[in-house]
Amino acid sequence: MGDIFSEVVLLLQEETALRLVESSLETPEYRPINIFINFYSDPEYKLKVPRSNFFPQPNVDAAVVTFKLKQASDYPAVSSTKSFFSMVNSAFSGKRKMLRRSLQHICTSLEVEKALEDAGLPATSRPGELSLDDFVKLHNIIVRA
Repeated sequence: MGDIFSEVVLLLQEETALRLVESSLETPEYRPINIFINFYSDPEYKLKVPRSNFFPQPNVDAAVVTFKLKQASDYPAVSSTKSFFSMVNSAFSGKRKMLRRSLQHICTSLEVEKALEDAGLPATSRPGELSLDDFVKLHNIIVRA
């Protein structure tokens, strides 16, 4: 993506902008979209745009968000982005479940536990506790197995 455009600037509902840019680990707002955004870009919340600046006036404020797109060479090293995002989506399909359970259709619980251990993560890890780098490590270990 960064080969064609270097940056995307969007005006979004403020609540959405905050969820996309500022969601951190172990918060209810942390979702697969956060992993996706950080995989392909460096997002930044720029400014709040009050609802009074629009006509007709909406019921919510807006915000300007920029996404500095990464070059393909700067993407995290995964063997397949398709299988990586499939794993991330599977992990979050049972957000409160431990990964050894939510990833059972990819490999066995024991294999997931071993991969978590090899990645330096607790066997009781849940998807909301893993950063982009943690998911990349876990994916690469599972794919090699």
